[in-house]
Amino acid sequence: MKQAEANQTFSSKKVTLIDGNTLPELYLRRIKLSLNDTAYLVKRDGTYQPITWQHVHEQVGGLLKAYAKLGLKPGDSVCIMSNTRMEWNVIDLANLCYGLITVPIYQSNTSEDAAFIIEHCDAKLIMAEDNSTAGKVAAALNRLNRKTTLVSIEECSTVESATPLKVFAPPSANHQETLETISNTSKTITQDSIASIVYTSGTTGLPKGVTLTHRNFIYEVRGVVNEFRIGADDMTLSFLPVAHILGRIESLLPLFSGLRSAFAENINSIAQNMQEVHPTLLVSVPRIYEKVFAKIQTDVANQPKYKQELFSWAITTGREVARRRSSQEGIPIALMLKYQVADRLVFQKIRQKMGGNLRATISGGAPLSAELCEFFHACGILVMEGYGLTETSAAITCNTLHSYEFGTVGKPLTGMEIRIAEDGEVLCKGPMVFKSYYKNPEATLEAFTPDGWFRTGDIGEINQRGSLKITDRKKEIIVTSGGKNIAPQKLENMIKGLRYISNCLVLGDKQKYLSALLTLTEAEIQKWGRESGIAFEGYSDLLTKPETIKLIGDQIATMNQALAPYETIKKFRILPSDFTIETGELTPSMKVKRKVCIEKYRSYIDSMYT
Repeated sequence: MKQAEANQTFSSKKVTLIDGNTLPELYLRRIKLSLNDTAYLVKRDGTYQPITWQHVHEQVGGLLKAYAKLGLKPGDSVCIMSNTRMEWNVIDLANLCYGLITVPIYQSNTSEDAAFIIEHCDAKLIMAEDNSTAGKVAAALNRLNRKTTLVSIEECSTVESATPLKVFAPPSANHQETLETISNTSKTITQDSIASIVYTSGTTGLPKGVTLTHRNFIYEVRGVVNEFRIGADDMTLSFLPVAHILGRIESLLPLFSGLRSAFAENINSIAQNMQEVHPTLLVSVPRIYEKVFAKIQTDVANQPKYKQELFSWAITTGREVARRRSSQEGIPIALMLKYQVADRLVFQKIRQKMGGNLRATISGGAPLSAELCEFFHACGILVMEGYGLTETSAAITCNTLHSYEFGTVGKPLTGMEIRIAEDGEVLCKGPMVFKSYYKNPEATLEAFTPDGWFRTGDIGEINQRGSLKITDRKKEIIVTSGGKNIAPQKLENMIKGLRYISNCLVLGDKQKYLSALLTLTEAEIQKWGRESGIAFEGYSDLLTKPETIKLIGDQIATMNQALAPYETIKKFRILPSDFTIETGELTPSMKVKRKVCIEKYRSYIDSMYT
């Protein structure tokens, strides 16, 4: 089958879904079914090497023995502070099989953040990745005056209190003993047992511990596997933080479906790693798709004019085919012939840069513009946007292989109910919805309506096809001094689609007009500056040049022409550097922390309204 045709089947050939009432039950069945099959791929010595389920089982067995020796009991909390890597998944599986509660801590968190979580969940054991994370944990424990056991996944040269994982839990080759231990433990675990406490990073305030049960995870992952027909012949490239709920659900896909999961070396190596492992499935946040799109735009802009025109023609053709497929219309023969030419000359090359085998891609964690979904679909890559929160175990709605509508986040997954409150807030109910906020009954009570529906905090609407469209965060709606209610999300997606712009924040609450804080793509704008003959000394100097301000201003002005007068951006300021997780402006899922940025860049904002 040709790749262009294969991309429209969007189905795996071999689905080996296993099921059970608890996650230990699923683990036991997976080991019995797939002991000699590949579970993960890890890059070592320059090449990706397969890791079998037998190897995983030996690691899990070693951890179970170490837990028993340490005196841990089912229901105890174990924190993991690490980047995405195989060991994170293996430790989580061992925790689940022993009845422990996995409590993720983002590797980018400060020691103060870690201290709050460690104390709040009363952690009995902490797994840290390396010198950096172990150092943060050690500082947190000193601050708390706790003597909690600290284990390092890698050997730490600077943290003496950290025991290396290979010393703490050497692998166990006693296959049967491990199975019997898990079988005995699993008898004490029910669907309502807490599997994890995930602390929301949030955009404001102290984190809240979301208690997620075995039932929550099972219904969520089962729904994803069924909707996307994920099977043992599928491959995913994992790079999302496993501490984030979307990355956590992805980490459980091999357990349910037999899917093989390869681990990206780091966030900057994704493009190269995709070329090496050729994933069939990609789970990501919008920022990654936005960066791929920006890179394609830059590459095309550097091509001769005739190639730019060819690309433009191909995209126009592809968009029309994508529109017809989305609305389930027929495709005329003449249009299909044009599409096949466009696919051979343009789209195949784009798909090859993303590994060449993608049959489905999932986007979540933050809003993705409909224009980007349409662009990728035109290229033969179906990006399916979903919607959910930590409190809903990730997705409660999603566009799927057989039902997708760009500009929406799809229909409810099996078992979920959705309704829109009088004020427009999206409410939901179903088996994916969390149990409670840990040690916070007041917040739990506030999170639900009197009749038991979870308040998502998002504003949305359900269209005629039954798909949900999120229009904004309930608390982020901008109300101008003229009384106009404006959803900044729509405008921010439009601005991020402009060339050279990396990120943005739209402002204007209680003001006469809207303004925006912008960050630019450093490499691209510097290349433009050199090609335009502008004399500048470094990136910061270029940002202040009148030519740069005019370039961005012209783009904003063109965008404004498609907006109602009260929606237009009247003023903007270019910030000296991009928003990042490390500097505190982004959440780990790469959503902008609005209040943090408003406080940090107050002088820039004031200058637009003075």
